[in-house]
Amino acid sequence: MMLPINDDCYERLPGLYRAFDFGVLLEEGRSYRIEDGGRTDDGQPLYMVFECPQATCCESTRHDA
Repeated sequence: MMLPINDDCYERLPGLYRAFDFGVLLEEGRSYRIEDGGRTDDGQPLYMVFECPQATCCESTRHDA
């Protein structure tokens, strides 16, 4: 289920990240947006990460599973 997102509240985290960085970067209970950030010289994908400082500000409706 896709929830409506308010893009105005997201702030970009500095840097570009690889998929294996997500385990230490992302925190439970927060909202993130992840976008393509290009590739390294050897072809590994990189990602830009945007975080909403307050998870509830980014979602007009929140549903907990």
